[in-house]
Amino acid sequence: MYLRSISLINFRQFDGTVDKPGITIFFNPNFNVLVGENDSGKTAIIDSIRYLLGSVSEDFDRISQDDFYYRQSEDYYVDNFSIEGQFIDLNEKEAGAFLEWLSFDEENNYQLNVSLRVEKRKNDNGQEFIEKKLLAGDRNFETRLDSKARDILKTTYLKPLRDANSELKPGLRSRLANILKAHPTFKDTGDDNEHKLVLAMQEANTKVENFFEEDYTKGHSLIKDIEDILGDFYDQAEQSKSKSKFSVSKTDLISILRKLSLSTLDINLGLGNQNLLFIATELLLLNKFINEQEIIGPQITLIEEIEAHLHTQAQIRLIKYLEGELEKTQNRNQFILTSHSTNLVSSIDPKNIILVHKNSAYPLSENYTMLEEQDYNFLERFLDSTKSNLFFAKGLIFVEGESEMLLLPALANLIDYPLHKYGISIVNIGGTSFERYIKLFSRSDFWKNEMQYPSIKTPISIVTDLDVKPWSYYEKEGTTKTTFIISTEEELKKVLEHCEESIEDINLNCLGAEYSTLEKLAKNFSFSLKESNRDIINQLTNKEITPEKISELSTEKITSIESKYSMYDANLKVCVSPKWTLEYCIALSPLVEVLLRSIFEMQYKKPYQGKNKVSFDALMSQITERYIVNEMAAYEIFKPLNDKNVSKAEVAQCLAIKLNEISKKPEEKVALKDIIMKDQSLNYLIESILHATSLETREDEVLL
Repeated sequence: MYLRSISLINFRQFDGTVDKPGITIFFNPNFNVLVGENDSGKTAIIDSIRYLLGSVSEDFDRISQDDFYYRQSEDYYVDNFSIEGQFIDLNEKEAGAFLEWLSFDEENNYQLNVSLRVEKRKNDNGQEFIEKKLLAGDRNFETRLDSKARDILKTTYLKPLRDANSELKPGLRSRLANILKAHPTFKDTGDDNEHKLVLAMQEANTKVENFFEEDYTKGHSLIKDIEDILGDFYDQAEQSKSKSKFSVSKTDLISILRKLSLSTLDINLGLGNQNLLFIATELLLLNKFINEQEIIGPQITLIEEIEAHLHTQAQIRLIKYLEGELEKTQNRNQFILTSHSTNLVSSIDPKNIILVHKNSAYPLSENYTMLEEQDYNFLERFLDSTKSNLFFAKGLIFVEGESEMLLLPALANLIDYPLHKYGISIVNIGGTSFERYIKLFSRSDFWKNEMQYPSIKTPISIVTDLDVKPWSYYEKEGTTKTTFIISTEEELKKVLEHCEESIEDINLNCLGAEYSTLEKLAKNFSFSLKESNRDIINQLTNKEITPEKISELSTEKITSIESKYSMYDANLKVCVSPKWTLEYCIALSPLVEVLLRSIFEMQYKKPYQGKNKVSFDALMSQITERYIVNEMAAYEIFKPLNDKNVSKAEVAQCLAIKLNEISKKPEEKVALKDIIMKDQSLNYLIESILHATSLETREDEVLL
């Protein structure tokens, strides 16, 4: 039995109606990690489960005004809210426990619907009060859930920002006492025998009492001296009130537990270690000490901000422990966690993530995304702590290398769209395998058509190179004016008609790439080249290079890339460089002078002296009013990068520093910004920034 879903109506930031809740969250049976930006609703989801089901440690939660949805347009709080949960996978014993509230799905499987109705009302004296009703059963046929059934549904809860030191101290409101009394060790057995701890305390009290009643000073016991003094305070009729005794504690169990504290043998523990001790104590409530045959009901554990006060390795060990507990208990437990930790998120299976964004919750498990099993395997390997920040961003820009990752923030600053202020994350995937990441944000047909829930609204930009060499390259290098290329899947299918391999065996990332020989093309695409098919494949892939052919190949490549991603329903914009690569486009842009200086400064220790200065001046002479005169000069500037004589990443870093320096000079910044926003070579980068930030621009500001 597990919590399949919970729906919120007029609860906190989620409005809605009975037929269309403000949000519905679908959970995995065992492990769930809610992620998303701040104020996305993760805490509201956890609190709604607590309000609906209660906690094993019997925490008291008072419903307040802020729990009701606030209609900002009308400036008032609604007067009611509802929380509805659905449990499925009930076994026979669980079905028996909830028999009078039981429902059935379309396939006649057991399910249990539980709802909390909260309403502001007024009594006969006009005083406002809050009425709560916990009901179960099919809608319109619900009845109140009794206390025995409610106890079965209770959760284990670890609140956020845990003050472990105070939580484990003794006191009237001792959290430790609440945890311990819920443990099987302190459960009422139903017989008349006192608990061993109570008997021990009674014995201690007796010994303490006897100690103070004994005569250690020749006729004067301590308690007798007190009674003699106290007796003078009363008249003869009230002397019984002067009788006293010393005791260690009240001997009822809860009073004893409230006197206990918990610590380790080490002293001066830091916040992190104290937090681990507290978590270990809280996890006593998982009921793992009960005989498995006796466990019925969902074993739900709610943990907010599981990473609080813990360093990276401690976070990962804690997550791995919880995953191990699922294996030990044969997946009887259901964990629902919230986290802001990219390190923690990167260490778990992507299927267990639920993205909370724009008042919707998006499970990333198989039924709800377009990801296939091999995609999940890939993401589990490659979603490191850097890439996993994509779950916490307001917008995303996927790039294929370090150069774009370094340059885009600087360019965004220059055009007054600083990415950090808009909550935009740049994710460097180290190649062109964008598709798997886009699938994460694309909903399955089941989600869209059958469940009729919205698509993920996170704006995503893909920035990728055209990777078609310009005519200037062939002119300068003097190479043969032919190349081997398969531009589209249609061309690939024609080639595969003459091969043994199917399209499933082929590396599709090679589409559009140019190769100097037929052998290199075949090797990279992973299809066999034989004497029997060599000539026909040569005819299909060998293309003579002319300026017109390059233009045709460029158009085909851009169309192919855009078509590849058109099937996904993510809020996506594909931004392809109009020419060859990022750096080549910059060489054709108003940033060419800054690029040239960055290349020289990274390539030479003394870039502006001797022969280096002569070369620099010669290239600078071809730059007129920030622009290159022709593509041949652009290639000359770009050539050291293409020949790998200087690191692209180092040049990009130097260029980004120079752009950020310009951004600090108002007059120079304004002049350069106006030119950049209208530049065709940089337009694809501007588009990526504008889409990720989801801001509209006027047609005279940028050519889109």
